[in-house]
Amino acid sequence: MEQFAIPRPTLSLDGYVFPFEGEKHLATIVALPYREDTWREKALPALKEFSVLVDLLRRREWVVLLADPRLPSSLVKEFERDHVHVLRIPYDDCWTRDFLPVFLRNPEGRLVGVDYGFNAWGGTYDGLYSPWDQDERAGAETLLELGISRYGKQKDFILEGGSIHTDGQGTLLVTSCCLLSPGRNPGLSQEKIEERLKQSLNVKKVIWLPKGIVNDETDGHVDNVACFLKPGVVGLAWSEDPEDPQYPDCVADLEVLEKETDAEGRPLTVVKIPLPKPEYLTREEAAGIVLDGKAVERLEGRRLAASYINFYQGEDYVILPQFGDKEADLKAVSLFREIYPEKAILPMESHEILLGGGNIHCVTKQIPYTGQIQIEEAPASRHHFYDEQKEDRP
Repeated sequence: MEQFAIPRPTLSLDGYVFPFEGEKHLATIVALPYREDTWREKALPALKEFSVLVDLLRRREWVVLLADPRLPSSLVKEFERDHVHVLRIPYDDCWTRDFLPVFLRNPEGRLVGVDYGFNAWGGTYDGLYSPWDQDERAGAETLLELGISRYGKQKDFILEGGSIHTDGQGTLLVTSCCLLSPGRNPGLSQEKIEERLKQSLNVKKVIWLPKGIVNDETDGHVDNVACFLKPGVVGLAWSEDPEDPQYPDCVADLEVLEKETDAEGRPLTVVKIPLPKPEYLTREEAAGIVLDGKAVERLEGRRLAASYINFYQGEDYVILPQFGDKEADLKAVSLFREIYPEKAILPMESHEILLGGGNIHCVTKQIPYTGQIQIEEAPASRHHFYDEQKEDRP
């Protein structure tokens, strides 16, 4: 029997940073959807969008693809492409942004995964499905498979990756409507939650926005309403319709950002990112979802939380959601080309992912670049990333 050492836990975060998403990645983690009570028509329409997403990513960096054992091998085989590494790990749904660890990196290029507690966005109070125990375990299993160390014990603190956003220089964006939700850490005050964030992510400042996107199932994740476009610059989802219920929420967030500074004391520049016109779940779409009592009911007429802020970026690309609102979609592409003239802007139709409750940022998780294979005393057979010296890198 092969002998190997489990990666040792990291006991101190001294020197580690939570990198900005727009830097170079070692890989992106994506998980395939399968829940019939969340994804219509047995997730087949959504899987087509995931196929496009995986292709866009693998042409630029490695993709670690999680495939639940309940997915048929014939389907998973279709995703076995160049620069895609498949891990058959159980999970309850495909929101890798939220249930997988947050990755930090130190100057020596070592990674650590901060594996928080996960309770499906609210547990028994207002969670979106039950059970969620396989999501809870998936982080530790993924770290083991990748040979990446785990930081301490953070499972007593509920935190999803989509509820935080960093500039990579010590500043964190969050929303109070989400982090102070009664279904997450009801025994902790805002001050205590901020303390935990600073300690476990090694950040210096937390900026609290009051509101998220209307009808966002996550209680208002920040990655759907605001994000750092680059250090010192925040993109804010913006409604231009004073009659829309979203409008006062956007104004409330803008008022905070205009008065705030980052961790370095610099005033923030705010770029308004116009929202598409409101979208609603159609009768046909709702009919394709199984109502089994295990997940929140998705019924006809439900307003969807569409936002261009839910994009994903790497060192030289941006994958930008598109919603079928041609005027707004084109405007968003044009705006992002102005924001990122040095990056390829890759528009991607993501309506099916939106129907599931999130978007492109929600189903991706970046592993920061290290320059070499990540080794933490795990055997060579468990390492699947390229070394900087190899020629088979994407």
